[in-house]
Amino acid sequence: MGDIAGELMPILQALLPGFLATVVFYWLADAKKPGQFEQVIQALICTGLIKFLVDGIAFLLILVGQTYALGPWTDNVATVWALLLAVILGLSLAYLSQHDHLYKLARKIGLTSRASVGEWRYAFLRFPDRGLVLHFKDGRRLMGYPLAWPAESAGGHFVMEFPTWIVEDVAVPQDGVTFLMVANSDVYWVEFLEPQGNGT
Repeated sequence: MGDIAGELMPILQALLPGFLATVVFYWLADAKKPGQFEQVIQALICTGLIKFLVDGIAFLLILVGQTYALGPWTDNVATVWALLLAVILGLSLAYLSQHDHLYKLARKIGLTSRASVGEWRYAFLRFPDRGLVLHFKDGRRLMGYPLAWPAESAGGHFVMEFPTWIVEDVAVPQDGVTFLMVANSDVYWVEFLEPQGNGT
């Protein structure tokens, strides 16, 4: 048993930065968590990328060290750099996923028509300053500004600011109510309004 643990520890230490990067990403991003096999593959890819970056940092610091000594490059220093880069990589990937930067570039050059998040999340991220009209399955309509919305179209809740019911095409404000939480399961479809103050 001790021999197996002794053989596995270096492998786990080598893979730790990749797993850390993917854990940070999935903690923050609205991405669906893939199966275990895909997670391992993603961690291996991240580990390879981090290893490449750490080797580049080591090369640069050793070059700098020829004129100005910063200290010896040891395995512990490499591990600290790897863990730091893993956190930075995970945070960067979560940011890029949330803001659709990479997919926007890919759409512009014709590589894909997809968004980094599903169509549901993309619509809400694309129009963050717009009011909504939620059309309920029972025919009611609620207008307001979404502060939060479900990550997926199947469940979750909307948090609507300044909720106003629309009754026979007349707006009926809810006096004394600033926020209203609505179950997405009650909503049939969502209407995005024109931005306020554009003269239309």
